Amino acid sequence: MKLRILGAVVLALAGATACSGNQGTGTGPAAATTGGATAKAATGPKAPDFSLKALDGSTVRLSDYAGKKVVLLDFWATTCDPCLQEMPELVKLYKKYKDRGFEILAISADGPDSLAQVTATVHDKGMIFPVLLDEETSVLPRYNPKRDLPCTVVVDRTGSVVLKRSSYQAGDDSAMKTLEAAIVAALAN
Repeated sequence: MKLRILGAVVLALAGATACSGNQGTGTGPAAATTGGATAKAATGPKAPDFSLKALDGSTVRLSDYAGKKVVLLDFWATTCDPCLQEMPELVKLYKKYKDRGFEILAISADGPDSLAQVTATVHDKGMIFPVLLDEETSVLPRYNPKRDLPCTVVVDRTGSVVLKRSSYQAGDDSAMKTLEAAIVAALAN
């Protein structure tokens, strides 16, 4: 029953204040469950591929996950309070679904002079998933031209965007439930 209205919730989702002060929106919808049956997801546009250096020195490409994993792209910065407030929720989601083919790529929009802060934040927030460095801010505008932070994008195994939102407000359980439902639906397809 809760997921029955997922499509409407995703379309109506308006998050709270992003770092830029703009309202967030969700797009989709992701797959919805109705009466015990899973409806096929209405996929969005193809997610633009990218290649970024990871905090550990490796190079990560979004296309490396195509056909294998559902990927949540989380654009964040160390100076963005809503980003830092959301991170523990994302860590919980990662721990819950990582064994089912789910990956989070946390893409830091911090500049090259902030590497020490990024490393400290990753440790402090227990970020156990890949952390990528978009130091030139070349990837963020491809997903979010307004460059709102945080920006969350769920990409299914086919490489299609099934949910996109910007902003986060601590305690917004409905937004987190919508995000989790989109992840679960994408994992089911």
